[in-house]
Order: sequence, then C-alpha cells, then structure tokens
Amino acid sequence: MNTMNEKSWLKYLFIILSIIIMVYWGHHVFVSIRKNTMETFDYNIYLQNIIAMSFYGIIGLLLGLEHLIKEIKKEGKWVINIPKIVLMGVPALYFSLSIFIFYNNLFLNNIWSQPISILLTKGNSNFIIVFQVILGHTIITSFNKDNHNSESIEK
Repeated sequence: MNTMNEKSWLKYLFIILSIIIMVYWGHHVFVSIRKNTMETFDYNIYLQNIIAMSFYGIIGLLLGLEHLIKEIKKEGKWVINIPKIVLMGVPALYFSLSIFIFYNNLFLNNIWSQPISILLTKGNSNFIIVFQVILGHTIITSFNKDNHNSESIEK
C-alpha cells in the first residue's frame, strides 16, 4: 500500500471516528439534559437547541473538513461562495433555528414562521437535525481560494 493511499485511509478513519465521538458525546449530553429535566422539571428548549446546533453543525463541519484542508493547501486569495451561502446556508440556518422562530413568534410575523409551524405541529422535528448538518457543511465548504491569477500565469 502506498503512502498516499495510507493517508486517505487514516484521514477518513479520523473523520468517521470524530463523527462517532460527536454522536456519542451528543447522545450523552442529551440524555443528561433529559434526566435533569425529569428530576427538576426545568427544561430550556433554547439551550437544548443551541447544543443540538453545536453538535450537528460540527458533524457537518467534519464532513466538509477535507474540502477546507484542500483549499488551505492551494495558492490564491480566499473567496466566499455567495450563491452557496444564499441558496443553501440561509435556508439551512432558517430551519436550524426553527425552535427559536416558532417559539418567539411575537417578534416575527406569521408568514415567516408558517413553514416551520406546519412541520413542527405535525409532531416531528427530525428535519431540524438534517438542516443543522447541512448548515455546518455549507459553512465550511463555502470558503475557497481563487487561483485565477495563477492559472493564467501557468497557461
């Protein structure tokens, strides 16, 4: 096995182990929160959502880590992929913040919170986790290096 192939195996092993650690750590934290809630009847939905955004957002970041590492090694000026941020990041942020938007409807008009309220009143909030992962991945993969100048010099 050549060293490049060995590096790929180690890199992907590191990423999946990091994700597994985050999942288990997150599970432990949420079980602790649930136990505390059962004992004290003190439940902070906002804190739980912030913690969830952190855990699942980090999983998205880990999934996009390889992209960032490749970009760091490139020459060029850092640029942000605005279409990706707008078309993927903003909707992912919107749905990631569903709990805040739904429960703070005093500050937002009903049209803004309507898509979320439809999903949440159906009794399933699993979609929030998916969007939190997408948000983390979108953030880390939206940074690229523009090497147009170096390409034109090489040609």
